[in-house]
Amino acid sequence: MIVMPANATGWFWHCLARETGRIGHLFSPGAQRGPWPWFPYSLDNGAFAAWDQDDNVWREDLWDVEAWHKMIRWAQAQAQQPRWAIVPDWIGSGERTIERWYQFENEVPFAKALAVQDGMSVAQARDMNPNVICVGGTTEWKWATVEMWAKSFPRVHVLRVNSPQKLAYLDQLGVESCDGTGWNRGDRTQTRGLELWARQNPTPVQSMLADYVCKQPDKQQLTFL
Repeated sequence: MIVMPANATGWFWHCLARETGRIGHLFSPGAQRGPWPWFPYSLDNGAFAAWDQDDNVWREDLWDVEAWHKMIRWAQAQAQQPRWAIVPDWIGSGERTIERWYQFENEVPFAKALAVQDGMSVAQARDMNPNVICVGGTTEWKWATVEMWAKSFPRVHVLRVNSPQKLAYLDQLGVESCDGTGWNRGDRTQTRGLELWARQNPTPVQSMLADYVCKQPDKQQLTFL
């Protein structure tokens, strides 16, 4: 499993990604950067910023569709393509998310991820033929249904995971990846927990340094080829 600390690209994350092979990125619209070959990345759609989590209320006026389009165009221009991109959804509503899927799916030129929401069934999701399932929705519904999604689809990502205690559980379920904003917000318990899990379960890419060499022996720096 790969953990994607949302929009986190500081030196600590570069080192942890290079050394363990367990860290990636989930970029939100406007926060895309890089990309770097040791950071597999995927694309969010910015819906979270328009959702009131406490009251489960969606604010359409807070979702910036043009920023989402701009991020899609940015990714299309990169040699390193995203693993997948989340088709715009409606957080907390399965019915509205289905409507969104058919409205926007053709605007996503990469592997299409469906963010399943409250009330959605496996049968409904299969009818939409996504490449990846992202388990979202309200917190209670997400954790109540995550095992169902992991058993029903080969590629599953879990949204909004910020607890180190959840990582081994999700990995055992066969979840492909998860993300969270909490890993990089100054809580050392969270950050240290993720680092410990990643270092205990490394899958480093042995050829990762192949494209970076010192062109001149007298210069002590790595240079892109």
